[in-house]
Amino acid sequence: MKATSFVLPLILLFPTSAFAGKIFGNLTEGGRSVGQGIEVQITCRGGSPLSTKTDVYGAYSFNVPKGTCGLSVKYPNDQWTSPFSVVSPDDPARYDFDLVNEGGRYVLKRR
Repeated sequence: MKATSFVLPLILLFPTSAFAGKIFGNLTEGGRSVGQGIEVQITCRGGSPLSTKTDVYGAYSFNVPKGTCGLSVKYPNDQWTSPFSVVSPDDPARYDFDLVNEGGRYVLKRR
């Protein structure tokens, strides 16, 4: 009984942490890392967009609610790619992408 009265308020206070998944990966262009400072944005249903920047290895990471989300990259010249549909399951999910120039516009291609 005491455990229930302690755990239940915690779950109610922090509902997103109880239902969050991790999405992470690396970004490359032409077989090489895009490097540090590239903006990556993810938008999940019913939520505000979350943003992060790549580290020196072109890696990114998000903690998001479980479900389907759209991932976009701002590359280069402040141009956003079209959102790529990613799924946040119970376990961490890795999404590595190549940025490919198709007719002057970059698109995400999953590796």
